[in-house]
Amino acid sequence: MKLVIAGKDRSADLGPELAAAAAQRAAPELADRLRRHEAVLGLRSAPSQAAYLETLIDLLRVRHHADTGPFAIPTRPGLAGRVQASVKRFLWKLLRYQHDRMVFQQNAVNTGLTYALELQHELHQRELAALTQRVEEVEGRLRELEGRGGQGVGSRG
Repeated sequence: MKLVIAGKDRSADLGPELAAAAAQRAAPELADRLRRHEAVLGLRSAPSQAAYLETLIDLLRVRHHADTGPFAIPTRPGLAGRVQASVKRFLWKLLRYQHDRMVFQQNAVNTGLTYALELQHELHQRELAALTQRVEEVEGRLRELEGRGGQGVGSRG
């Protein structure tokens, strides 16, 4: 990689720092999070309502959980930025138990709603399959009757 800033080659002094920052951003958990966002954005281009619904239910299954786990607190450069980040970390540790309690309750609600949607979707799929089978049976009977000369199919005898 070659970095030119204001006409000067800065690859030697900025290159390693940028490579380290890029490697940090390529962490597996961040990559997984970004892939899930891509799937959400892909909902707009779903070829049909059925495909949209299938993708949406899969995403809900994966993403219904709120997490208060460790995360990187962004910092500003300089002493003020480090002090601000330290205060934020302290406050997070101090108040985390309250967040965990609320997140637990929200996760219980999210899980229940997600399972309800999944079960309703499966029920509709089974009902649709049963109705499709019944329609095919009725059409088969109609073809049989039409093959025998149309006796009893809409004819007035």
